[in-house]
Amino acid sequence: MKILYTEFFGQLGKTIKEAELLNKISDYSGGVVYQLHDPAYHANVKNDIEEFARKHKMDIVQQKFNEAKGKGYFYFRLGPDPGKESQRIQGFLSQLPEVLKFKFKIIGQDTVSSIPPAEQPQAPPAQAPAQAPAQASTPGLTDIVDNL
Repeated sequence: MKILYTEFFGQLGKTIKEAELLNKISDYSGGVVYQLHDPAYHANVKNDIEEFARKHKMDIVQQKFNEAKGKGYFYFRLGPDPGKESQRIQGFLSQLPEVLKFKFKIIGQDTVSSIPPAEQPQAPPAQAPAQAPAQASTPGLTDIVDNL
């Protein structure tokens, strides 16, 4: 029986690694960036995530995928209990064998854990010239997903 099982399913000792969450579960505010082992499975993963969202009555507001890099993004509308949602999403994505790693992140918004601590000024600067504030550009999917 063991030989038949091994021939049909492959090695018994083969384990599948869980996808790694790169930041804290408390950083969830609707957005999830993920990277796949193989970009060829992006349609399957997209369908799985959409089915998961429907099953748990979560609304998908936005979704994107970069086929060249195998990285994608989903943005969910926050429900009444974001903590419960983040746990569900983390559990679901970590068990998908196609997903390598993921991060709770909204495109164009810094999370608290990604903001470096402020430095303490040594002394006030002497007559610093007035500068016009630099306009921050909103990063796109490739900027966020490249840093995944």
